[in-house]
Amino acid sequence: MDKVILFLLKRKVILYLCTFLIVLTGIGALFSFHVELVPKTNLPWIEVNISGGALPPEEMVEKVTKKIEQELKSLAGIKNFSSKTGTGFSGISILAEDGEGEKVKQETQNIVNRLRNEFPKVVDTVTVTQTNLGDEDLIDYAMVGADTQTMLTLLKTTIKDRIESVPGVKEVVVSEDGFENKVAITFRPERLTAYRTTAADVVGQLQGANWKKAVGILENPGFDTVVMIDNSLKNVEEFKAILIKTPKGKVALEQLAMVSDLRGSVKDAISMTEGNLFVQISVKRAAGSDLITTQKKVEEVVRQINDEGGGNYELRVMFESVSFIKKAITNLSRDVVIGGILAILVLWVFLRNWRVTMVIATTLPLSILMTFIALKAAGYNIDMVVLISLSLSIGLIVDAAIVVLESIYHLREKGMQLKQAIVQGSKEVIAPVFASQLTLIIVFLPLVVADFEQWLKPILHTIAFTVTSTILASTIAAFLFVPIFSERFLQHDKQLQPRSEKGKTGIVSLFQRLLLLTLRHRVLTLLVAFGVFAGALSLFPLIKIGNGLNANENQIFATLTMPDGTSLEQARTVAVEAEKALRELSDVNQVFFTAKKETVELNISLVTKSQRTQEKEEFMQEVNGRLNAIDGVEQTSMTFGFSGKSAPIELQVAGEDLEVSRTISTKVEEMLASIPGVVNIRNDFERGKEKVTLTPNQEAMAQLQVDSDSLDSQISMLLGEQPLSTLSQNGIETSIVARFPETWVTHPDQLQQIMIRTGTGSQVPLHELVDFHFSKSPITIKHEKGEQIITVSAELLGTDIGTAGRQINDKLGTVELPAGYKIEIAGDLKEQNNTFTQGIIVLVVVISLIYVIMVAQFGRLSQPFIIMLSLPMALVGVILGFVVTQRTFGEMAMIGLIMLVGIVVSNAILLIDRINLLRSRGMELEEAIVQGTRDRVRPVIMTKLTAILGMLPMGLAVAEGAELEAPLATGVIAGLIFHTLVTLVLVPVLYSIFEGIREKRLARKKAHRIADL
Repeated sequence: MDKVILFLLKRKVILYLCTFLIVLTGIGALFSFHVELVPKTNLPWIEVNISGGALPPEEMVEKVTKKIEQELKSLAGIKNFSSKTGTGFSGISILAEDGEGEKVKQETQNIVNRLRNEFPKVVDTVTVTQTNLGDEDLIDYAMVGADTQTMLTLLKTTIKDRIESVPGVKEVVVSEDGFENKVAITFRPERLTAYRTTAADVVGQLQGANWKKAVGILENPGFDTVVMIDNSLKNVEEFKAILIKTPKGKVALEQLAMVSDLRGSVKDAISMTEGNLFVQISVKRAAGSDLITTQKKVEEVVRQINDEGGGNYELRVMFESVSFIKKAITNLSRDVVIGGILAILVLWVFLRNWRVTMVIATTLPLSILMTFIALKAAGYNIDMVVLISLSLSIGLIVDAAIVVLESIYHLREKGMQLKQAIVQGSKEVIAPVFASQLTLIIVFLPLVVADFEQWLKPILHTIAFTVTSTILASTIAAFLFVPIFSERFLQHDKQLQPRSEKGKTGIVSLFQRLLLLTLRHRVLTLLVAFGVFAGALSLFPLIKIGNGLNANENQIFATLTMPDGTSLEQARTVAVEAEKALRELSDVNQVFFTAKKETVELNISLVTKSQRTQEKEEFMQEVNGRLNAIDGVEQTSMTFGFSGKSAPIELQVAGEDLEVSRTISTKVEEMLASIPGVVNIRNDFERGKEKVTLTPNQEAMAQLQVDSDSLDSQISMLLGEQPLSTLSQNGIETSIVARFPETWVTHPDQLQQIMIRTGTGSQVPLHELVDFHFSKSPITIKHEKGEQIITVSAELLGTDIGTAGRQINDKLGTVELPAGYKIEIAGDLKEQNNTFTQGIIVLVVVISLIYVIMVAQFGRLSQPFIIMLSLPMALVGVILGFVVTQRTFGEMAMIGLIMLVGIVVSNAILLIDRINLLRSRGMELEEAIVQGTRDRVRPVIMTKLTAILGMLPMGLAVAEGAELEAPLATGVIAGLIFHTLVTLVLVPVLYSIFEGIREKRLARKKAHRIADL
């Protein structure tokens, strides 16, 4: 290493050129990054959705769901799968093994394609999709102001095309499921009877009345002419005027049926905000497009559209994450800059020498720019996780540089020539610095390979890569750039004085006196340390435990459930009252709702964090209380940050008989209700609908000459809608359907009396052709790995998932279960258990790897063990930090704790290495301990303070993004503060005890050898 440094000192221009290239390339990389919320990656979650027709759930299970599940059981690479089947639909969720997502998706697609011919003919939609983190959703708008038909027409024609033309936009999806898009021909039964015709005759004529087709081609030299006959109808009035042949002559359709233009009318859901109906559109961005730039362009187009509307209609922002991302990215970028400035100020305060400070200060931007180059080369972008990683690293970047420069400066203070001090100082610390830097990097190896939850792994990989790149960059800067910059900045340093002339600084003297005191009372010191550790452990139950990352803290999604039989209008009334109650809260910005029969979905956007008047927990309690106080609301569920996220508490009851499972789920609900803080308890069991099964009487049908197809078509005509054709206007296709009035047949008794035309031309009641069987049909059927389940869910208010989880585990055994039935923990509670189990395993592996590195560094087992004994004291700081701040200890805090292990041992390595070096030069044990600690007080305090202050802006958590960064910073800062004292006091005391015992043992052996002579 000394030869490399000497070479570079002679060829400084090489380093200056490298510096220029790093600055140029790093700035180029910085300005080429796209901005994201979180790292984008495909997750091993595959969704299979199959729909079509109105087949009852049990038939969909047998003919669709079970067929696919049977194939999935034998498919390699699948961890788990579950399904939900209802009337006319089947949804299957698959969790693949790590790295197998793309393969499992393709094989699942092949299975579905192979089985599709065996599905019922009414199945018309089959999709297989893979979930990703950092998805393509950009912004959702709600169009208000005009009537719904006008808004739908505008959205599906001009507005959709205009927004899709914006660079970076992939597509615009218009949500029209809640609105009709059809023209309904409703028969008047009494008129059909009067004209002695049937609905089937009318339908047959209507299907032939609206058509367009090519009939030939006129071929000519140089050109061809297509001949087309267009007999298509252009508007609803033309349909009304169609002449229908009847036994009493031709008659206009409107005489036999009521023709209604239902386009834009509410179907089965009402979407409103501030008393106005709205139509929702979702803007999706293209892969690789920049989030902020694309949305800015979309907002400009929307602003033009609103201006052109002249107040007749308006597009309002319903959901978007860019404003949150911009604030969060700005805040985190500010934190990085402030952290860097604070770190440099710490150096200046301690060194009181601007030249020395400048040497280290130059390594900070260089290391960050090298990190940007590495991130760009690896395909990363700027997101919250990357910036959190940089904030975490900002105080660690200068650690190696401080140690190297302190070693050089220490020799200069003793009077050594500058060049010799640079070479000798760098050489003295190269081994311990490399070992300490390696301990910071090695913690990520088990972290990235552990079996954490799938959504967490991309975050861990990003943190691991970013911090590792930063540490490697800072190590390169410390050993290549610091020596050269030292030669440049320190050669004219007039402030340099021999240390003996300076005397002892206050902080060094303070620690020296404290160390001498503890060395005189070593046993008492250890007892105090043990007592502090035991006391901290007793506080552990006071820590709030949680999991899940609310990346977007500005959105709340709530669902209100009402009693069975609640009408759409009653649900709308409840939704309006809920909106009114929520808008009274000052922290609420906008409220949008969609009311359906028996449920209401609320989309609540909040003001920015700096404008809020209530803490998150207090605000959620207020919202929950207001929603539950509304008349007609049976259950409430809420999620913060993500739509569709599962409840924090989920318990699954598995068994064959749904009624038995329902009884067990009721007991589980009663058990959960006895736990403080567990609220909004519900299960997803839905009582079945009444079902009538018609079994054809083959003898009667043969006698009356009625075949199965004729029976099916006539019943379908009477009970459902018969598609006729389509009406095309402005490029929008509208379905034309024929039906009987909804009140025509509403009861099974009426169904028995409907008249069926026979092959002989006569009509007979339906009950003469079929047998009626009455039963119940389940609304939905849910499976987990093929087993039928009922899920009991709940939210938490005023407690944390750790506290609630411990009580649930204690009480779960009190629920009596029949043979063949079981209760399993699921959802966030299961994730938490897995996360903490994996976290403990990772922590043990990290400590083991660090121990191996230290054994390699010191060549002994005892001295690394001394450092290991000091690690529990860092945990004391972590516990105190979370107890005092009452922040949630979750996944990010776990990452911080694991990183803390690597950070705190680094300075202990440097301290013990210094003591060993002094002893190798002939110093006695105690003198070496005191002098070595004294030599390391300044670099240890500086490195710890730079790390702490570098992360302090993150730890203050005053703006958007704080939910993600604050727990991590809290753990690291609190652990570092407490362990600083440990490093400079407890480690020397432990060293004194272990090495004292070793010296006595060696002395006895030497005495025995002398005696033997």
